[in-house]
Amino acid sequence: MDFEPGYAILAGLIGGTVMAAMLYMGIFMAPQQMKMNLFSMLGTMVLPAGAAAFVMGAMVHLGMSAVFGLAHGAVFAAADIDSSEALWGLLFGLVHWAIVGMGLGMIPLMHRGIRDGEIDAPGFYALNFPPMTVMGFLMLHLVFGVIVGALYGNWAG
Repeated sequence: MDFEPGYAILAGLIGGTVMAAMLYMGIFMAPQQMKMNLFSMLGTMVLPAGAAAFVMGAMVHLGMSAVFGLAHGAVFAAADIDSSEALWGLLFGLVHWAIVGMGLGMIPLMHRGIRDGEIDAPGFYALNFPPMTVMGFLMLHLVFGVIVGALYGNWAG
């Protein structure tokens, strides 16, 4: 499979959008269990809590989705994966979760909003939050991987 950066970015953007929609549906349906407001967490790294931070966080998440889409596509091309792309995407989603989960534990070191007490520190793998948030964090990354794998594999294959 050749590396197709445009398809990888598009697949990442779609995967990230679906991931965010599912997260916010979970927050809406079970606010006591789904505690990680991703866009606010990302945006309050540099802005005070509020609408501007939320919008900035959404933009950062889209950018990260594009980068992870590119990473998925590059690995697909380097490993010459040309079948079972959704299944491979599931594996990549698991790796993605493992990397980002470690980052969540270190985020207070550089996060202005956490230091100022505007938002709660998620902890490694979101373990400072209720169990449904922890499982949602994993599931959303698996969904992202499956979507990116399936779309990129279909488009670039």
